[in-house]
Amino acid sequence: EKGDRLYIKDDLGAVLMFEVREIRMYDEDDLTTEVFASSDGLAHLNLITCEGIWDRVKRSYSQRLVVLTDRVYE
Repeated sequence: EKGDRLYIKDDLGAVLMFEVREIRMYDEDDLTTEVFASSDGLAHLNLITCEGIWDRVKRSYSQRLVVLTDRVYE
């Protein structure tokens, strides 16, 4: 949910903190390229997973759940 925090440990053992800014839902055919771009120069971690109804023929779910986060420095 918005405001939740995620903690990631990097390969050097440092823990990085990210806070959920927004959660979006996309249909499987929606254009989602903005999820992969940022022009603010800050660090972001965007998580993408499947959601919706499973289509056995396509072997895919009908929607994508995207969690957009921003790096938090404390």
